[in-house]
Amino acid sequence: MENNEKIMVCVYYGPNGERLIRRGGELARYLQCPLFVVSVIPVQPDKLNQEQENYMALWRAKCEELGATFIMKSSENRKASEIIAETARNHHITQLIIGQPAQTRWQEIIHGSFVNELLNRIGEIDLHIVAVQRMDEELADTHERGVRVTVRRNGDQYHIGNSEVEGEQVAEGIFFKEMNTDFDTGLLKVKIADKLKYLNVSRGQIVDPSPLQSNESP
Repeated sequence: MENNEKIMVCVYYGPNGERLIRRGGELARYLQCPLFVVSVIPVQPDKLNQEQENYMALWRAKCEELGATFIMKSSENRKASEIIAETARNHHITQLIIGQPAQTRWQEIIHGSFVNELLNRIGEIDLHIVAVQRMDEELADTHERGVRVTVRRNGDQYHIGNSEVEGEQVAEGIFFKEMNTDFDTGLLKVKIADKLKYLNVSRGQIVDPSPLQSNESP
């Protein structure tokens, strides 16, 4: 029987990208089908900074290892959901994998209407949303051991740190710093409304603090 399955993984800057690719690779091996990896970036490729270029190089290498096809698309003021759906149609994708709020970009768009927009655009393509919590056990591959930190609010910004960091303390959590970086960049594990959440941290600042804001008393 002919296998018409084709899998595409969507990744953005951050440590969870490689794990999503591995998850897609496992499914592709099981189904014995082609694997595609797409990254939608908000700038032209020549405008990427060094950290972003490092992620791209890592993902390309992982795709070569898995025999996958890597695709990089610039959004150019188009919605990410539109570009992903268009790419999926062009490559006759049957199964699409994205991450739950974990990577910087996905955390921004999934909190909005991204999933609904994507579902409306991809038609009969199966959509897999990988929960952040399932990736927790793999943090040891890319992050240092977690340390307890406080979260402080200073205006509209939320930072991790200690008593030396200015602002009101609003939460406590466990910070997993990315390996091979000199900055406080990584993932913050924090309990919000009795549920564990993983928030992206870039240079000590929480990228999308909306989960924390929604948990604060009015």
